[in-house]
Amino acid sequence: MKFLVADDHPLVRKALSITLEKVDCAASVLQAADMTELLGHLGAHPDIDLILMDLTMPGTSGLGSLEQAINHAAPSPVAVVSADERPETALGSLRAGAVGYLPKSLPEDVMRAALTLILSGGTYVPPLVLSAYRAPSFTEHGRRPPAGYSKPDHGIFASTAPLMEQGRATTLTPRQAEVLELVIEGYSNREISEILCVAESTVKVHITAILKAYAVSSRAKAIHAARREAEQVHS
Repeated sequence: MKFLVADDHPLVRKALSITLEKVDCAASVLQAADMTELLGHLGAHPDIDLILMDLTMPGTSGLGSLEQAINHAAPSPVAVVSADERPETALGSLRAGAVGYLPKSLPEDVMRAALTLILSGGTYVPPLVLSAYRAPSFTEHGRRPPAGYSKPDHGIFASTAPLMEQGRATTLTPRQAEVLELVIEGYSNREISEILCVAESTVKVHITAILKAYAVSSRAKAIHAARREAEQVHS
């Protein structure tokens, strides 16, 4: 997988690169020290699987720069890595479209788990947000969500209501749409196969078709593309 780490501190970039290599031993990590370099990499590498960016590096203007990065990166997902632990900053980032807000104070193992969650299509909501704004619990499809996953409030994130009800430009079969909804909710292939009572190999076939329909190369990119499409339908 290919990643982009954007932060003006070399030690932070190095630490995040090491963590990403633990998440994916074949990781290719690009680095940027300012907003100009970040945008340059996005223009040259449309196949990036995940962008991690700080909000206070040179050339940035807070959430405005985050939105700019998200628009340039689409359909690649963008997560924020920041020393700012104010709930309002984290919530603002999530509302802007970030797929996670990762405080730099996170222990390395928690950071790795958060990145794994994001790459599987989930959204990482840090404890500083959950403690300030109680996230609703949920059970859907008769099952508990994966450990560590919390379904976001629809006021914070793009809606994950059934996508077939939202309308879409991308054509999916009803079964593919159902699989996509479960992927968005953070379920693994094995869990999806159990929920739908189909073979795991069948789930993989559906996911391959979904990636092809959205012209993307990863689950995270498909989720990001589906959310953006849903937002455009309702805008």
